[in-house]
Parts: sequence; structure tokens; C-alpha cells
Amino acid sequence: MDLKELDLVDPHVHWYYQAKLAGIRAVIGEHLQTGIRIIDVGAGSGFFSLALAEKVSQCEVVCVDPNYPSDSIRNERSVRFVRQADSLEADLYLFIDVLEHVDDDLALLRHYTDSAPEGAHIVISVPAFQSLWSGHDIFLEHRRRYRLKEVEKLAEKAGLVVKGSRYLFSSVFPLAWLMRRVRRTQAAKSDMKPVLPLVNRLLSRILTIEHKRTTNTWFGLSAVVVAEVPARDAKP
Repeated sequence: MDLKELDLVDPHVHWYYQAKLAGIRAVIGEHLQTGIRIIDVGAGSGFFSLALAEKVSQCEVVCVDPNYPSDSIRNERSVRFVRQADSLEADLYLFIDVLEHVDDDLALLRHYTDSAPEGAHIVISVPAFQSLWSGHDIFLEHRRRYRLKEVEKLAEKAGLVVKGSRYLFSSVFPLAWLMRRVRRTQAAKSDMKPVLPLVNRLLSRILTIEHKRTTNTWFGLSAVVVAEVPARDAKP
């Protein structure tokens, strides 16, 4: 979760974060095994990596974000928050809404994946479709939005093997697209805000079911790709 949105919503209850967590679990859940080491790149609050690791025993999580004020915030035995990782080796690498923040997304991805062991998995999530660009992107300091094929090609350029891909939040895409076209504002302002409890529960339930039971490769608000580090002699 972006540190800029920490004061706006609670990800443990907000429909967007709960549904997105369900989507990420759907694509990576089978790889969450006992003793797994996770590196969460650009982790922010660490919401997603901590939620994924919550029910996995002997799991080690390293949340990396250069925006942390120090390397000692909320450090625990199995969870560390650092500005720079001392080791780049892990079993699972999370790039949840981080590549769109940097000018050279391939360089950031390869900084970690070039040191990743064979068989390690990489989960990439980015905002989808440049046509959805708005003041929300400006507020979060995004550089771009992506189509699914662009993320797949990025992973392949990094020498990874794409194992799966999909869009998330497909059912609300038409409404979001229409609203952003109507507003036509470039004011730097987050779209993330609390909603009525009933609406929040309804959206969370509908989108969670959608992410668990369907795979949309045509459109959505977020693009997600799961890739694997191949055997070194098999890398392009």
C-alpha cells in the first residue's frame, strides 16, 4: 500500500485493498509454502506481503522502500522494513504497484530478478490502461499505466518466464473509465476514500468473488503478471 494513502483508508477493511488482496492470493496462493522468504519491493505499509504471509509458518518478509524514514520501523523477528535489502535472494518477489513509479521499470525489476534463485516467483501488479490516467496517478507520482501485454513483455525482457496474467477489477472498469472521462481533471488528488459500510461490503464481496473465480485478460483497473525465474542456462 502506498504510504501516501495510509491516512486516507484502512486497507484491512476497504473494498479496494481487500479485493486486490484476493486477486493476488488467487494467482500466487499455491506458491506460499512453509519457510518461504518474501521480498516486497516498494512495499509501503507492507499490507500485501504481510497479509499473504499471515498464515504461512516460518515465513520471512523483507519490506523494501527507500521512502522509509529509517531501517528500524516496526522490525520484528520475521518481518523487516528496510530502505535497502542486504540480500536480494528470496522465493517470492512482490512488485505491487511499484514499477509505474520509476523511469526505468526494467532496471528496477532486473535489480532483483538477476539475483533471484532458479524457480523463484515474481508477482507484478501495475495500474492498467493509459486511458484511465487521472489526477489520482499524478497524486501518487505515477509515470505510466500499462496494458497486460506490456507487463508480460517487460517480464520477458528481464529474462523471466510468464506463468500467468490477468486484469483485476474488470467489473468496475466501465464505470471507472466513464467517470474519469467525465471529470477530465488533472488535479493531483487521490480517488481512494471510505465509502458507506454497506457499499464497502458489497463491493468487497462482489470483486473478491470475481477475482477468485474468473480470469479476465481483456480489461480491468490493474494488470497482474506472475513470472518465474528459469534455470540459468535456459535464460535468454
